[in-house]
Amino acid sequence: MMDFSGIPCPVCGKPFTKDDDIVVCPVCGAPYHRACYQEAGHCVYEDKHGTPDAWHPPAQQEETVHNSVRCPQCGHRNPPGATVCNHCGKSLLPDEEPQDGPQQGSPFEAPGGPGNGPWSYGGRGNMGGAMPFMFDPMGGVDPDTSIDGVKASDLAKAVQSNTTYYLPVFQRQVQARRHRFNGAAFLLSGAWLLYRKQYALGAVITVVELALQFLWNYIDLAFVAPILYDALQAASDSSASLYAMTQAQTEEIAVYLTQLSPFQQFLIVSPFLILLGILVLHIVVGAIANHIYRKHCVKLVEKIQAKTSEPGEMLILYQERGGINSMPVFFVFIAYLVLTYLPGLIL
Repeated sequence: MMDFSGIPCPVCGKPFTKDDDIVVCPVCGAPYHRACYQEAGHCVYEDKHGTPDAWHPPAQQEETVHNSVRCPQCGHRNPPGATVCNHCGKSLLPDEEPQDGPQQGSPFEAPGGPGNGPWSYGGRGNMGGAMPFMFDPMGGVDPDTSIDGVKASDLAKAVQSNTTYYLPVFQRQVQARRHRFNGAAFLLSGAWLLYRKQYALGAVITVVELALQFLWNYIDLAFVAPILYDALQAASDSSASLYAMTQAQTEEIAVYLTQLSPFQQFLIVSPFLILLGILVLHIVVGAIANHIYRKHCVKLVEKIQAKTSEPGEMLILYQERGGINSMPVFFVFIAYLVLTYLPGLIL
């Protein structure tokens, strides 16, 4: 990774330090303080791009730049051999599937590469001027912001996928006590927890949900369907149809059901109660998902930092334990299909 320490900023002239928030021009690589670049609105070497007079790194650092690994998401340069960006947590492995969401080679490039999109570097936007495409993988959160005692940049390495959503949500939870409902967790419930590598809680929620699904199908086929069939038979003559019942037949069915034992009446309503329980479970998971995921990521960062202080080993641990895992979602889907049709096969 290139160290810009000591190199003067082309705008303010102040030498960079290791703690500065630095962005680089995607064309010539000129470094700037983020605030300085935003003030200038473009690279000051813009008219020299493509010429020998364009900005070049100091000679002693060129070899390091050429050997570094550039992050496809935030443009940060990482040490040779790095597998995860040490700024935003994006995987640097060449054979990994690209994640959903905008991706680009630097903080100023639009999706699809430099020069694409109305706000790309050197492009003409709606304002009629040359404007940079500002994509921040931190979602506007300062990388040095403390969230539950750990830096936001470290949380990004644990989250890896969709950091632009989760980091601002985490920050609002801690600073403003504002919570946001997670729609994906509501829809997928236990599968979402497993997808986000929260295996213990995810396994419990998934088992409970699948058990309720199986119980609903089994009770409906084994008990409710026969009771309703007998009620229809008792209230219908040979010319009656299930889809064309008279008012009198409907009343006869109601009377028949009221004469059933309390247990049989409970069996009839139990599938609706089970479905209601599944819905409540999904709502609860959706409501608390972001909170428990923040706690999960904070604990993961603390464990990794306690285990090692070597940057390369830390990045490997983040890659292994953070991010997402799609395989459990596939197995949950298969289990759901099996438990949905299994009662019909065994009855």
